[in-house]
Amino acid sequence: MPKPRGQRKFQRFAAALAASLACGFALAQDASDEHPSTVQDLAYGEVLFHLFQEDYFTALTKLLAGQTRGEFSYHEGEAELLLGGLHLSYGQHRRAGEIFGRLLEQSVAPSVHDRAWFFLAKIWYQRGYLDEAELALTRIGESLPDPIESDRQLLLARVLMAQDKFDAALAVLSGWQDDDGWVGYAKYNVGVSLVRLGRIDDGTRVLDEVGRMVAGDADLSSLRDKANVALGYAWLQAAQPELARPSLARVRLRGPFSNKALLGVGWADAERGDYRAALTPWIELSDRNILDSAVQESLLAVPYAFSQLGARNQAAERYLTAIDAFNAEIGRIDAAIAAVEQGVFISDLLSNRVTDSSGWYWRLDDLPNSIESHYLYELVAAHEFQEGLKNYRDLLYLRENLDRWSESLDAFDDILATRQRAFQQRLPDIERSLDAVDVDALVERRVAAESKLAEIERQQSVAALGTEREQDVWARLEGVSAKLEQLGDFAGADSVRQKQRFLQGVLFWNLSRDYKARHWRAAKDLRAIEQELRSAQRAYHQVDAVRAEWPDEFAALTGRIAGLTPRVDGLADQLDGLVVRQARFLEGVATRELYAQRDRLSTYLVQARFALASVYDRSATVSSVAPATDSVATEPSP
Repeated sequence: MPKPRGQRKFQRFAAALAASLACGFALAQDASDEHPSTVQDLAYGEVLFHLFQEDYFTALTKLLAGQTRGEFSYHEGEAELLLGGLHLSYGQHRRAGEIFGRLLEQSVAPSVHDRAWFFLAKIWYQRGYLDEAELALTRIGESLPDPIESDRQLLLARVLMAQDKFDAALAVLSGWQDDDGWVGYAKYNVGVSLVRLGRIDDGTRVLDEVGRMVAGDADLSSLRDKANVALGYAWLQAAQPELARPSLARVRLRGPFSNKALLGVGWADAERGDYRAALTPWIELSDRNILDSAVQESLLAVPYAFSQLGARNQAAERYLTAIDAFNAEIGRIDAAIAAVEQGVFISDLLSNRVTDSSGWYWRLDDLPNSIESHYLYELVAAHEFQEGLKNYRDLLYLRENLDRWSESLDAFDDILATRQRAFQQRLPDIERSLDAVDVDALVERRVAAESKLAEIERQQSVAALGTEREQDVWARLEGVSAKLEQLGDFAGADSVRQKQRFLQGVLFWNLSRDYKARHWRAAKDLRAIEQELRSAQRAYHQVDAVRAEWPDEFAALTGRIAGLTPRVDGLADQLDGLVVRQARFLEGVATRELYAQRDRLSTYLVQARFALASVYDRSATVSSVAPATDSVATEPSP
């Protein structure tokens, strides 16, 4: 089943943004590229794992640690590019710009080169250096992935629009083939900007194009409605109500922009002097939620139309209704302002937040059910507030991260204390074991054995490598030979000598037969003994070194943890101050919006009271001159 266009558009936006800020994991390299097309550094793969899990803070931490330890031998350029993107996502434009500038000074692959210029262009644009941003975009080649290429074209159009180069922006947008409506959004911005600059004909032409496009989903339908509302009000400001009404009539009656459209339709009719026709959309609008500014204005527009039609009684009743509604709303806004100033609203916004690492696409999904939320719905959806809220959430996450580190430092203290106690308990056994082992004497014995084997080999002493029984028999035969020599020519001595020589010859034959095998085994055993002795020497010296160095290492670790504790506490205090400042900033934005709404309602209230007084004054004047019953116009059905 195909996904809705709105969902596909968000996924494409997320993919483009992820590719823009974290191209290091794209790994789309040419076959001739020196860089690998797969992950070959284990540490870099771990960074990408956390990145794909949207655990960006951990990814950034692992990336910095891996660079410090030199663990990215195969992905050095990619890691640097990813680092710049992560810094950019956290709003650290200066540091990200330094990274991308450093990459551009190096001889890097074309894909890394183009992406670095793209990132740098984003930084220049965000800082307001439009000429530099445009120049950076022109230096990009043709190696950008498709999602980033679409983002590049949109960024170029925005840069051109920011420089009032609307014709060039339209040329970029006209050549951009897009299925998800991004061109429509960009053209809408161009059209509105042209109207604001007084280029009514050009602006309305672009807005009319967007307002007539075929919309296949709710997002594009809303964009089309928004363009038609902007087009209608542009014609109203140009004093051409006959052109405004058709575009406003194209707006859906139940869409998010229907209130402004109904108000505009009524003013288009009123500008043509048809107040009875204007009452139809205005009365329909006045029955809607008063939180909308268009509905508030309609509460004044309806009695104004009745007054223009001569129905002063209906006008007075409607003005009284408007006054009561405005007073009630002002009271509720005052309560909302008090709640925001007390910090209730901001704390409620993130009361159920997921305390994980911040994300590039994170947005507040729902609002708390409170009185102030109803008045700040549009404000919370605005980019400025969302970015401020994201920063506030990031600060809270960092504060909680420091709390975890503080707990970890306490745990490290306990671990070190436990290890110190264990070391002190084992130290006597370790010292006895070391004292019981004379490694030097073992080495001397091995050297003596090696010398003995060499002497055996030099003298070809086959009996020396015989078994214990063979050596015993050989020694006994040698002793018999010595005794036989003492017998001289004694009768029977020759027969015994022959037997002795025979037995010794047989034994010598057997010893000679097995000599080479026994010599090989003896040499092999000596080599094994040498390896074991070396291992024993290493172990002995390691244990001896640990025994001697542990007190200094323990003191160093304890001192390091002790030094980290005030640092973490200092950062926590700094973050506490930043959290308060950011909360005050958000509260200030919210209260300014509420005060603006209150001021608007106060203005409407004054206008309603003044208009009501005028109606009463005209009614009194008419009654004194011609005491006749007013001709009351019937309220038309919406």
